[in-house]
Amino acid sequence: MRHATRPTVVVGALLLTGGLAACSVIPAGGGDGDDLLVGVAMPTTTSQRWIDDGENVQAQLEALGHQVDLQFAEDDVPTQVAQIQKMIDDGADALVIGSIDGTALKDVLAQASAADIPVISYDRLIRDTQDIDYYATFDNARVGVQQATSLLSGLGVIDETGEPTGVTGPFAIELFAGSPDDNNATVFYQGAMSLLQPYIDSGVLVVTSGETAFETIATPAWNGETAAKRLGPLLDAHYTSRRLDGILAPADIISVPLLEVLRGAGYGTDAKPWPVVTGQDADVTAVKAVVAGELHSTIYKDTRQLAEVAVTMVDALLSGEEPETNDVTSYDNGVMVVPSYLLASQVVTQDNYEEVLVESGYYTAEELG
Repeated sequence: MRHATRPTVVVGALLLTGGLAACSVIPAGGGDGDDLLVGVAMPTTTSQRWIDDGENVQAQLEALGHQVDLQFAEDDVPTQVAQIQKMIDDGADALVIGSIDGTALKDVLAQASAADIPVISYDRLIRDTQDIDYYATFDNARVGVQQATSLLSGLGVIDETGEPTGVTGPFAIELFAGSPDDNNATVFYQGAMSLLQPYIDSGVLVVTSGETAFETIATPAWNGETAAKRLGPLLDAHYTSRRLDGILAPADIISVPLLEVLRGAGYGTDAKPWPVVTGQDADVTAVKAVVAGELHSTIYKDTRQLAEVAVTMVDALLSGEEPETNDVTSYDNGVMVVPSYLLASQVVTQDNYEEVLVESGYYTAEELG
């Protein structure tokens, strides 16, 4: 079973995230369905998460009768610009864009605006342009807080209710962030540091390398190999005589390669237990690592729900209606505050992965076996 091909979502899950009334049933609008073309531009197929996003959006749009042009740019900005340009030239009636570089689409989106093509920014905020209409995403600041909370609870600094335990450490940690051209990466980092910084200041947490600034710990293009190449020298320089206790890693595409570096350095043994390592996206490989006790946690963001939000926005716009939003203040893209719909995410650990991922139908037990 591939969860990416399912065109519908459990409605209750959406309602719990903020009462998305317009999404309670995917509307039957859109007018001349077979005559309406929606361009869907996604960043890459190197992460299963983005494949799922693209396929979910495509399936749900096609279920409404729309034609879909789905393209993946393999993390190459000029390719994505060219793909969007072709969608415009081919007469797309709407665009859904998961951007690679949130600052690189200004010129091509100006052409979309001139052609009266509405644009939905998907998951990653498109910056420095007024030519986007809505933003569909998760509560990214909360994701960062969830990652920091998971790191602290894994270290025993806070309990399951989030209250301090009185444990003072010090715990040696290192920090990794996402790509500097992705607005979400900054928001994840800021959310996490809002919780971690007081513990760093008090000495409960010690970033042994001293590398805490976003610009220093960012990982261009979310490239896991790049992150792994940074971790190796950190271990050699700072952890030959002491154990690394934890890593704030912003996504599974980064945390899984970090685990391999740690494994090569002797971690994952009785003498050298795994550090507490975080993740995000609930990729199959990462969830298997959670089940095995290697990765402490990942953040589950149901791409079926996000697809439904984006599809409902598109269908409303194509029907001449105003999409529903639940946040009109948080996401300033440098030119305008973009009306947004934010979905909730969940922390997945060894204790709850079956309930959150299997019982919800996102994965089967066989996929995680």
